[in-house]
Amino acid sequence: MKKLRELLKKRVVKNAVVIDDVFDDIPRPDELTEGDWSNFFDDLGASGNALLSNLFPGYERTSMGDLIGSQEFISILWEYRDKLPTEAREHLFRDYESTQEAERKILEALIVALEGFGLTCSTMGKEFDERAREADLIFIDLFLGFHQSEQDMDRAVSRVSQLVTNRAHKPPLVVLMSRSTRLWEKRNDFRDKAGLLGSTFRIASKADLTKDGRLETLLTRLANHYEDAKRVAAFVQSWNDGLEQARDNFVRILRRLDLSDLAQIRTLLLDFEGQKLGEYLLDVSDRVLQHEIEAQVGTISAAQELNKIELGQYPAPHLAGSSDLQDLVHRMIFQHVRRLELSVGQDVPTIQYGDVLRRKNTETGKLTSEVFLVATPACDLARAETENVFVLPGTLMPLVAKDWSYGATVTKTPIFKSQDGSRHWIRWHLKKRQTIPLATLCEGLQHSSSYVRVGRIREIFATELQQKLLADMGRIGQPAKPPATFPVSIALYVVSPDATTRSVPVESMETASCFVGRDAQGRRVDHLVLGEDVCDALRETMQSYPLEDVRTSAKESLSAMKTDLDFFERFERGLMELPRQNGKWNAEKGKDNRTYLYLVRNEGVEEGISAKSNYRKAPFVMKITDILSAEGE
Repeated sequence: MKKLRELLKKRVVKNAVVIDDVFDDIPRPDELTEGDWSNFFDDLGASGNALLSNLFPGYERTSMGDLIGSQEFISILWEYRDKLPTEAREHLFRDYESTQEAERKILEALIVALEGFGLTCSTMGKEFDERAREADLIFIDLFLGFHQSEQDMDRAVSRVSQLVTNRAHKPPLVVLMSRSTRLWEKRNDFRDKAGLLGSTFRIASKADLTKDGRLETLLTRLANHYEDAKRVAAFVQSWNDGLEQARDNFVRILRRLDLSDLAQIRTLLLDFEGQKLGEYLLDVSDRVLQHEIEAQVGTISAAQELNKIELGQYPAPHLAGSSDLQDLVHRMIFQHVRRLELSVGQDVPTIQYGDVLRRKNTETGKLTSEVFLVATPACDLARAETENVFVLPGTLMPLVAKDWSYGATVTKTPIFKSQDGSRHWIRWHLKKRQTIPLATLCEGLQHSSSYVRVGRIREIFATELQQKLLADMGRIGQPAKPPATFPVSIALYVVSPDATTRSVPVESMETASCFVGRDAQGRRVDHLVLGEDVCDALRETMQSYPLEDVRTSAKESLSAMKTDLDFFERFERGLMELPRQNGKWNAEKGKDNRTYLYLVRNEGVEEGISAKSNYRKAPFVMKITDILSAEGE
């Protein structure tokens, strides 16, 4: 606790606010069950009706529908509820009071814990409180309302948005909490609607917040990396501001073009090149806008600040695999499919350099896995000076972790994302290069009889493939391909006293990924990336596991593991290296070179198998199974 107090003080995290409708003093009309009102009025009796006639003027003349929708009437009922007949009061307020009481106990314990960490705490209900703008740390319920409706979630989003507005350079840390099972389902939607930064955002069930050590661990993670999170926040804001300025500059330039200028472009360039004006101006827009973005001082300065982040100290992700890096790569390599509409004329479609054409089975009409990259120089295609189109054949392959390679042994495009959302990679066949008559391609595209244009690779990536195709004359430089994450499932086993493997149940084991990167020498490395909840659950399970329930030869390793915090930190930082070969056992060692854990991929360990003698010194075995997406199976 002392360590966290010092860390929070160092990060200047001083004020916390807990936002939950449990802190509202009076229920709202929509928080009381409409079906209970009839019983309420039936049970009032003469004394109850007389009391309400005195407390609420016009009571006897007002319809039941108007009464149950009146906040003023409900406020009076709530204030004088102890004077109402017992049965009437319980029919109306019993569910509301019991729920509020249980919720309040959890949140009061949360507030006490936060104050124990040296934080000044305040509370807020559904109504906005200006004092909360000073909060450095926000705990907010997913639903600000008794019925946990979409409207209640929108209210919570609105409250957080108000608190983070104009705080881009020092964004508050936000913890989204709930007792609802929909917390996991709604997390991304909430974060995006509220405009929250992933590195300052966490989720936690209210039940987890009451578990010993969970709150301290959560706050430590957020505070440890707060300075880096602020750098990311500043970059995002600077990029957003710079993009607006760049857009304004570019639009100002574009507005200066008169129709006479466009006519000159057509006469001097486009008529000769055969390119359409709309397509040409869109190409120009891409490059000029990029130039304007690069001219923004704030954006460049914020990007320089990102260089100060120590990526070697990255934490475990709060949502393993949530960063869709493959999608980022797809956007780098391919133009958006809507761009292809510019190449569809009223009559004959235009074939363009970098087009990816997918063959159709002429008998069944179904798409095949065969694709072709148009590699004929763009100028020849534009001027219609070629009868045959030079193409590079390729095959769509299911996208799995083992195929995310950084080597040059296979000519490939690392990801292709279809319009239906399915993901593949493309294996290009350099030695099968061929030509197809232009007329054949145009006819096949026009009627979608034999070809479908499914994408267009950006020029720099298409040119690299073209260079390899033409003579392997050299590599065209391009941005480095980012790493990627692939979903995996994990299962934990213990080596029991009889030397057989026994399954060990661990909570929240579904949040896991394989992170495919590379080492300093450029070689591929697969790391196991676990979500924060899995890290916590694994640590608790392993540290509490009885010594008498493991093989005798593994007891000393288990004892050492229980106190080896550095070992568990490796889970936190994603430093567990996965075997790339199925069935291979990778040893993870700790103090005195003792083996704590074996990592096994896809096969080689099941419930009840006999562990080989050289694997019996480790108390635990973890099996990692690659999950193939439905379209890749």
